[in-house]
Amino acid sequence: MRHVTTLAEAGIVYPHRTVAAVQETGLPLMLACAFLQQESTGGHNVFGHDPTIFVGAGDVTETNYKQYLARRGPTGHGGMQGVGPMQLTYWSIQDEADTLGGCWRPLMNMLVGFRLVVANKARYGTWWNAAAHYNGGTDPGEAARRYADEVLARATRLKDVRP
Repeated sequence: MRHVTTLAEAGIVYPHRTVAAVQETGLPLMLACAFLQQESTGGHNVFGHDPTIFVGAGDVTETNYKQYLARRGPTGHGGMQGVGPMQLTYWSIQDEADTLGGCWRPLMNMLVGFRLVVANKARYGTWWNAAAHYNGGTDPGEAARRYADEVLARATRLKDVRP
């Protein structure tokens, strides 16, 4: 389990869960770590800072996530916020994590986020495109392109992290 120690030293908050999610989804470990660093400073289970509901609301717990859901509504009409290690933002993606056992649970959150990145790679051809689309949806703009550059640069710096 040397890689778990290496992940912890690299600032990954939930190294065991990260490895489990990587093994299940097939996302390369260095990319998974890069996304976690980009999204939530290593995988912290927190609410995001989008200018909408629950902005900067701190740690995600089952209780406050359910309060968030009540405000968000069943299709996001009450506003949406990034949630958890992978900052799942869109209502249907959050619901997917809820189906697995709870978007507030770091492993479920990572599984859904990592699967989305892997699906983006299959659809758009490269990890750079996968990252841009993860951040920018179906039509990534300049901010999403910068995001992709940053994620891949982080992954390059983590090249020695191996499962």
